[in-house]
Amino acid sequence: MSNQETLLQEFSRSRIHEEAVSVERVYFYKTDKRVNPKQEDPFLMLPGKLPLLVSAPHAVRHYRQKRIIMSDQFTGSVVFLLNQLSGTQGIAVTKLYGGDPNVDYPCIYKERITEICHKEKVKFVLDIHGAAREREFDVDFGTHGGKTLLAETKKLEILDQIFQRFGLRRISHDFSVTGPRTITNYAAQELGIPAVQIEINKQYRVPAQNPQGFHRLLGALCESIKELSR
Repeated sequence: MSNQETLLQEFSRSRIHEEAVSVERVYFYKTDKRVNPKQEDPFLMLPGKLPLLVSAPHAVRHYRQKRIIMSDQFTGSVVFLLNQLSGTQGIAVTKLYGGDPNVDYPCIYKERITEICHKEKVKFVLDIHGAAREREFDVDFGTHGGKTLLAETKKLEILDQIFQRFGLRRISHDFSVTGPRTITNYAAQELGIPAVQIEINKQYRVPAQNPQGFHRLLGALCESIKELSR
């Protein structure tokens, strides 16, 4: 039995998709209530043991051009579970606080990322996002034409191979062009850390309706974290 088959069986036995639903309900619930970040911390910090950071800036609703934008559902729960399963560093937004953590600059979310990266000597950043179900890919890896990978260009091949092994074979690159102020560009240009923006099709972000697909996504991410942390 292959490593990925063993891991998928483990996820199925533990019913980790049900845990994802519970995590989403507790930490990343839908609300239009805005909080003051000076009075209430809008971020969930998840310390780990690996020098890799996973991030979910759109885990809850956020503001863009003075409009409330819907969340990328279950991206926060994915980060939460990856922290538990792999020991990676994690950060996710849990409350609507008046900005867009992915594109704002200056940005309190990016400031928190900087603190984590310096303290934990982070060597790689995976920024988790969601894509609509109708997109013609299972997952997209955004690197701004390889620029956010810095000298680690082979890491993209590693991601491609691992996700294909777990059955997410419709892979694209730079569907969502990584803009100059996004987290991936910030990590690469300001912090000198290779980074990838991962866009995940919604069909893999509905654990109650598609537990097998969710297990495959989680397995691919866990395996990727292990390889990228070497």
